Amino acid sequence: QRYVVKPVPSRYEFWTLRYPLRRLPRGKTLRLICADDADIVWTADHWAKTQRLTMSFNEALQLWSADFPTAELPSPSVVEFTFFWKTSQSWAGRNWQVALT
Repeated sequence: QRYVVKPVPSRYEFWTLRYPLRRLPRGKTLRLICADDADIVWTADHWAKTQRLTMSFNEALQLWSADFPTAELPSPSVVEFTFFWKTSQSWAGRNWQVALT
């Protein structure tokens, strides 16, 4: 019933280093999932202004995650982000982009 007759759409889209999502429908929450703790520095205006997200630990899954609420961002736009790994005190060395459609 739930999956075929009346499917419930997820409010989330998931992004991982192994599955780096490239597009996201506006209004869905982009959930970044990593195995290590990190701060996420991100922008939606080509680095004119930046914001920071702190990851939280999910004890049951033994994973770190952070959510981007995308409902406030204009569509179309591009969210660009990078990671600062807390354990090694180092930057990821690259940026990732997700387009909001």
